[in-house]
Amino acid sequence: MPMELHAVSFGEFAFATNRFEMYMDYMHRIQARSPFAQTFVIQLVGQPGDTGGSYLATERGEWGRGYSASKYCNQVSSKGGQELVEATLRMLKDLT
Repeated sequence: MPMELHAVSFGEFAFATNRFEMYMDYMHRIQARSPFAQTFVIQLVGQPGDTGGSYLATERGEWGRGYSASKYCNQVSSKGGQELVEATLRMLKDLT
């Protein structure tokens, strides 16, 4: 799914945006591997006219089949969620 992804840093702090409502596991993966002392992940950021974000469930969430892990609520699979993590980390490392 095409989307804009942004990252900015101020000293030892970084902010990264995406359009999804992410399971916390993804945010923790980004924060744990970020080269910055503090990394803030800002969710549900989109462009005017976007249909909005969707949930971004983890593989474990998909397996558990909770309401936020159903195909109705998710436009992107857990594999896409991990791709988002890796793309965010590449952007953050480029800022250092």
